[in-house]
Amino acid sequence: MTLTVVVGSSGSGKTTLLEDVHKLHKCCYIRQYHMLRPYVKVESIPNFDPTALPYWSLYSEKTFEDGKQNVSYSPSVQIGGTMAGQLTKGLSGGQRKMLLFELVKQRTAGSSDLLLVLDEPFAGVTDDFVPFIVMRLNEMRQKHNILLVTNDHVQTLTEMADSTVVVSAVDRSKVCVDSKGYDRELFLHAVASGAEYEGGVGSQDLRFFAATELSPRNPNIQGVLGFTAFAMVMFLLTFWDSRPGSEALLLVGLQIVAFFAINPYLIHLTDWRNTMAEEAAALMHVSAQANLALKAGIVLSL
Repeated sequence: MTLTVVVGSSGSGKTTLLEDVHKLHKCCYIRQYHMLRPYVKVESIPNFDPTALPYWSLYSEKTFEDGKQNVSYSPSVQIGGTMAGQLTKGLSGGQRKMLLFELVKQRTAGSSDLLLVLDEPFAGVTDDFVPFIVMRLNEMRQKHNILLVTNDHVQTLTEMADSTVVVSAVDRSKVCVDSKGYDRELFLHAVASGAEYEGGVGSQDLRFFAATELSPRNPNIQGVLGFTAFAMVMFLLTFWDSRPGSEALLLVGLQIVAFFAINPYLIHLTDWRNTMAEEAAALMHVSAQANLALKAGIVLSL
């Protein structure tokens, strides 16, 4: 398997290169600024063990195994295993990047020959975590093809890479692979290789969907229920002393309440759909299409 590192100046099109690879191949793709639903609880993500993240015991355990006091213990610091009870909206950019990076590693451990695409895996991550990321990259490259873009720790990655690709903002039709020029389109088709991740929708994914999309923590559900309750109270006050013959007006009023109650939920669906596509690319769940179908059921029910 190969590890290919893409470098170049800011604005040279490194991320665009990864996007084009992703269009050609349904790869596992972690973006530099990856979108996640803010109301997802870390511990509910299927097949993910946050305690495998580095240094978590330094902040989650009061004492070590030998009984000595842990001077680094700080329950206010959310790292590694202590992230388990957190919602993704409470994670920093570096924590989110580490979560997704480790999630891909864990969920692809039983597969082989996949294409893993990483955009700036070191972005937002402190130097303390660099050895951990390098170790994970070396583990994953044993079974998968890895393509990544970096502006940080370039020397470390280029030394361990099988190939180094340089993209230029001057001539975007060409790329330089190990000091030799190639047509960009040819390179794209050559690097977009590897098996596709396979995984059927199981009970874990269904429970994950229910825990996030039907949860009382879901702000969209809260908005619909809250506005419906408020609007219905106002509706009842308005028609409390209505006389016989106002039935048609009552039905019209109910339809107006129903429309405005569901409208905020419908408006957010575009952003939700885009976020689900990014989550699926990072293997947070098996299929964006399956989640879209389940979400359609909720919308129709509402």
